[in-house]
Amino acid sequence: MLKTIFAAALAPWNLPSAGAASREVLFTDYPFKLGVASGFPSESGMSLWTRLCPDPMNDGGMGVMQVPMDWEVASDEAFSKVVQRGTWYAMAGLGHSAHVPVTGLEPDRWYFYRFIAGGETSPVGRTRTLPSPGAAMSQLRFGLASCQHFEMGYFSAYRHMQADAPDLVLFVGDYIYEYNAAAGRVRRHAHAEPYRLEEYRARYAQYGVDSDLQTMRQSAPWAMTVDDHEVMNDWADDVGEGLDPSFVARRAAGLQAYFENMPLPMSALLKNGRLALNRSLQAGSLAGFHILDDRQYRSPIACSRPGMGGSVFAAKDQDCPERLDLKRTMLGADQEDWLDRQLAQSRTRWNFVVQQTLLSPLPSPGTDGPVWSTDGWDGYPAARERLLTTLQKRRPGNPVILGGDIHATVASDVKADFSDPDSRIIASEFAGTSLTSPGMPASVFNPKLEANPHVHYGDCERRGYLLFDLKPDGLDVAVRNTSTVAERDSDCLTAARFHVAANAPGIRRA
Repeated sequence: MLKTIFAAALAPWNLPSAGAASREVLFTDYPFKLGVASGFPSESGMSLWTRLCPDPMNDGGMGVMQVPMDWEVASDEAFSKVVQRGTWYAMAGLGHSAHVPVTGLEPDRWYFYRFIAGGETSPVGRTRTLPSPGAAMSQLRFGLASCQHFEMGYFSAYRHMQADAPDLVLFVGDYIYEYNAAAGRVRRHAHAEPYRLEEYRARYAQYGVDSDLQTMRQSAPWAMTVDDHEVMNDWADDVGEGLDPSFVARRAAGLQAYFENMPLPMSALLKNGRLALNRSLQAGSLAGFHILDDRQYRSPIACSRPGMGGSVFAAKDQDCPERLDLKRTMLGADQEDWLDRQLAQSRTRWNFVVQQTLLSPLPSPGTDGPVWSTDGWDGYPAARERLLTTLQKRRPGNPVILGGDIHATVASDVKADFSDPDSRIIASEFAGTSLTSPGMPASVFNPKLEANPHVHYGDCERRGYLLFDLKPDGLDVAVRNTSTVAERDSDCLTAARFHVAANAPGIRRA
């Protein structure tokens, strides 16, 4: 079954002749209701995305198997100077999505793009190329977001992010939420929890018609990776939270729907029901972004509750020796080796390790020792030590760890040895809060801050995103928080600012 699904999904590469499908397709309604997006820019191009979906809330409304779409890239918004164009065949096996590999563009400049199908024209997207590797770059602005539960709030933060005009958006997981909330809802998912491919497609379609999210996706290129809720809570490799024997099929459905709705290149789609998500971007001589996947290849979560496969929030060393097993991995051996090579080869001034959650330890204090949560890096301390060893061995320029997942903003020094408060600082870390998903109670979170002196700042109560301004001599970080997620027109404030100086790892309040 899985081989059949993914063989059909790869069909866009086997492009038929133009005569195999009519150039005029009559849609039941406007087909570009999910907008357009671009992703993973390079010095000469990027991946362009759209998905034909005239009826988002009713199986997409596409009855035909394949649809030819013309695409255009122009140097001006009026498309008077088209610099690249081509045709993509949107196939039913990939949810009628497009993942156009654009090349041949000039480095370090903005472009505009659009799709045309059946006499209908998509919204115009704006994207950019990065400077050529090694080229000087005076500054780069990028945003970091994660954890956008549709039911728990409006996505007004994206309207403010768009006004901030980033060159790049990093999204580090939980783009959708698979479960339907029981309480605290501001709005509602339209369907039951998804298990099959068409159900995940419907979930993405509901998120995709949100105007704030759609506009931000059309305003700048994105780069992204998955966390758990794109499939289900607390999954790890082949193990689902409920130990469902059919979980691998559910994972394949969730990951394919994720691919269909993200501006990922076709090379991300593998034939074994998985995605190839780890990849590096290089912005001239200024910055390298090394994007990781800590879900598909991790060891099962340690010390789960009986009959379950998910995390626990109060694991103690004496009760959970499995957590300390040296063989446990978050990334898998192949990805660990890949990251080691990327950092060893990097010649950029700054290096960002982009992953899903918080690398620095954040246990709760306990009467007989620290108390750990087992889903994040705290559940995989040996894997964390290997990553810290790689940072110290390879010494990439100005390493900064980025993450999300914990529904709190955290700014932390990354220590060579977290057990020693006087240990050398080897990197800086910023975890962004959730866009809408609620955080843990302050009564639980704040004692963590007091017990972990490497953490300089933590806030579990506000939602929003992080905005980064990077220059060769330093990194400035703004914590951007909306006043409420319960109102569509919420305002946004800068709750805190931080600075990291080049060649001087460690976070300073600005």
